[in-house]
Amino acid sequence: MAVRERADIFLLVVGGRYGSLNDAGKSITNLEYLEAQVAQIPKYVFVKREVLALLPIWQANPESNFSSAVDSPKLFEFIASLRNSGEVWVFPFDSATDLITTLRVQLSHLFLDSLKWRKKLRLIESNSIATLDPISLKHFAEKNAGWEYLCLASLLKNRIERLRPRKLDLELGISLGPPIKLDDTAATCRWISTKMGSASLLVSAINPLFANGVPAAMGAPGEPGDIERIEHFANRVAELQSLLIEWTLEFYRLDAPQELERVLRLSQMMTSEAIAQIEEYSLSMYGKIDYALKHQEKGSKLELTLKVTAPDNNELLEELQRLQYA
Repeated sequence: MAVRERADIFLLVVGGRYGSLNDAGKSITNLEYLEAQVAQIPKYVFVKREVLALLPIWQANPESNFSSAVDSPKLFEFIASLRNSGEVWVFPFDSATDLITTLRVQLSHLFLDSLKWRKKLRLIESNSIATLDPISLKHFAEKNAGWEYLCLASLLKNRIERLRPRKLDLELGISLGPPIKLDDTAATCRWISTKMGSASLLVSAINPLFANGVPAAMGAPGEPGDIERIEHFANRVAELQSLLIEWTLEFYRLDAPQELERVLRLSQMMTSEAIAQIEEYSLSMYGKIDYALKHQEKGSKLELTLKVTAPDNNELLEELQRLQYA
């Protein structure tokens, strides 16, 4: 997590040790590299020359014993995956001097690229770019085919990820704030009815937001998208998700009679499906759009839709009716 949140550059030096494994069979170094991929920061990979030289021999004879050079065959698997990914150069090294010499050249290229990006961004006249995440800013500046979709997907993922602390509160069942006192059945039924109305409004706002907001943000066929509308759309989806989460968290602050536990539990479940669907959609959309743009047929059209399933409230309504006439 530290790599994703705090690192600007990732330097990977691979010797002959794969390192300790986690429950999934991956080393800490492997996991850190995956975090750097997620963060999309520059990555520089160095592999000890003698280990790199053994890679083709291992590939031809994977069952052979290479314990004199590496502590685990998984190290060869990891190096092979790095070379085959096409995302990074793998540089051989013999000493620290090799690392320093190569890094000087690579960092000079990075600095030059940064100056080019600075020049590009200074030419963009838009107040919206100040709040774009790095990936959406890159797509907006380059404006390659389908940039609007990738920009929106990246922004939406970024905004939903910001809600992670509140989502964790939801998973842990904690909600800080003033308690909500419900003295009797009548007060509880009134409170639940009000909550049901607000939840229905929130859920029902999602479909028109997609139906109307996406076409306006993407622009008419043949016309560029509107970055201000793209960001506004992503912000509004995230705001709806935030409100749904806060709606649910209120139930953890209730002070109500014990006999009303069942109706309150049924009420609390009203938003769980919508929260899960919005999160899954937002976090997976970028990868799906990126794949679609790379494999779509010429002239085909991308569509972004999210249909949130309305909760089945029959059991809740029956329980409310039972309480009101008990």
